[in-house]
Amino acid sequence: MLPRATRWTTGFFNAESYPVVRNPFHVSMFLVAVNGLTVIALSGEPILVFPEQPGADISTLLAPDRDVVPVGKPELAPTAFEDEHDTATARSQEPTSRSDQDNQAKTSPVKESATNPTSEPRPTSVVAPKPPNPYKGVFYENDFSYLDKPNNPYFYLGDALKRNRLGDWGILDIGGEYRLRQHNEHMLNRDNNFLLQRTRIYGDLHVGERLRAYAEAIDATSAWEDLPPRPTEENRFDALNLFADAKMIDADSGDLWFRGGRQELLYGNQRLISPLDWSNTRRTFDGVKLFWRGERWNIDGFWTRPVPFSQHVNNDHNFDHPDLDQEFYGLYMTRKASCGQTLDLYYLGYAKYNDPRPFKTHTFGSRWEGKLDLWLWEIEGAYQFGEYGPADHSAGFYTLGLGRKLARLGWEPTLWFYYDWASGDEDPTDGRHETFNQLFPLGHKYFGWMDLVGRQNIEDWNLLLTMKPHPAWEIAFWWHTFRLQEARDALYDAAGNAIRQDPTGAAGRDVGSEADVTVRWTFHPRADVLFGYSHLFPGRFLKVTPGGGDQSDFYYTQLSVRF
Repeated sequence: MLPRATRWTTGFFNAESYPVVRNPFHVSMFLVAVNGLTVIALSGEPILVFPEQPGADISTLLAPDRDVVPVGKPELAPTAFEDEHDTATARSQEPTSRSDQDNQAKTSPVKESATNPTSEPRPTSVVAPKPPNPYKGVFYENDFSYLDKPNNPYFYLGDALKRNRLGDWGILDIGGEYRLRQHNEHMLNRDNNFLLQRTRIYGDLHVGERLRAYAEAIDATSAWEDLPPRPTEENRFDALNLFADAKMIDADSGDLWFRGGRQELLYGNQRLISPLDWSNTRRTFDGVKLFWRGERWNIDGFWTRPVPFSQHVNNDHNFDHPDLDQEFYGLYMTRKASCGQTLDLYYLGYAKYNDPRPFKTHTFGSRWEGKLDLWLWEIEGAYQFGEYGPADHSAGFYTLGLGRKLARLGWEPTLWFYYDWASGDEDPTDGRHETFNQLFPLGHKYFGWMDLVGRQNIEDWNLLLTMKPHPAWEIAFWWHTFRLQEARDALYDAAGNAIRQDPTGAAGRDVGSEADVTVRWTFHPRADVLFGYSHLFPGRFLKVTPGGGDQSDFYYTQLSVRF
């Protein structure tokens, strides 16, 4: 039930004009009720608006240059805003797309009073559109088109740098991110406590409807480390993306584009191809891409050379260059969501030459995810073949996930059960190579946040629970139970490096279990703080292999600000 007051006048609210308020200070949330009229503001935008007349169009009230908008003094019945169900229903109708936002920019028809049909109609609450999230996994996919709407009510940090029109020929976006993360690691004889900082700045220029140029720079630093920094932790003043796009075909059914230059790659749920955002640096490639954006299918064909992290060690001020002895190419097709489902089909080729053990692999896979009522699922798998040195290569992986939204419980909990499997080499001496190559994944996400396990020679039964006790707070609990798929093969970390092995297999397959907890506080639409803790319970394999297996802990706190 919303509280009421007879009169309240402050610097933000004028009780005499019954305003709709845009809070210039962007506080998280506050509520005021004046003579029965209630206004709620969240992050500086109106959430509940009560116009004077039935069917009134509030789009004119939400003009971006108006902080206080009078809406008159309707005569209100004493119980006009005491119906909790009406308020809850209004809040549950937040739009999920731009079309929904447009449709909900108008007020609902006002009902006549049930006790007096001829009396003044009481106003009905209207939900302002939910602020869109323009930031994507790769910044060149960011979408700030909501700023082009004439009555757009949102204006956040950095928005003044977006959609800048350069005469009649171009539009320029400028933006970026600052991220600060403190690490405290006590993991398998690696004790370290240090601070990571990362700054990204980008410029996105659209020339007409057919040309585009995009540039993004990164500066990543590490301080106070007790051990030498990892290659993924430092990269001073370098180019992360630097490419140009040209539209080749403009058809009713879709558009065909060509892209050339340095570019990040992100596909599916990032199990095999990811820019690796967890890393203080990010993964990128030099190459070309031909991509189709159609009504039903998105199709990408690309050929690239990876830009390796290893060149950052003791040489982090030089301009990064691709590894000319590596090739990564493929075809990735996505069937756009239909009935809550998405289907991916892909082929990925990866080759490395002039190496002590050169290889060439071909990976054919697919991914299917969807939802039905409160049920969720995701299935992904791939078969991989090729050559590893003189040996034939045959390997694979699959993931099975089933989830359920527990709608009757508080905090919006969602529970997932996953089983992840990736092949290992049964006999390292038999002339066949059977360890799956995980390619370029977001390894940090799926096999424990301590990064001790990767998608190679592993079986992982895991349970994920996510909750939202408040719109600004998200909590995740993830439990993993790890076993080697083959006892004689190695344990590989998130980067694909072999960190422990017993060639005899006597150490067994029990790697151990890991518990992960994260709490994210989104205190502003453009900023959040992430708290994380992980604990490893070592199994027999870690305890008896060289290096020992003490229990391990990992703590971190991360601040991200986007602009």
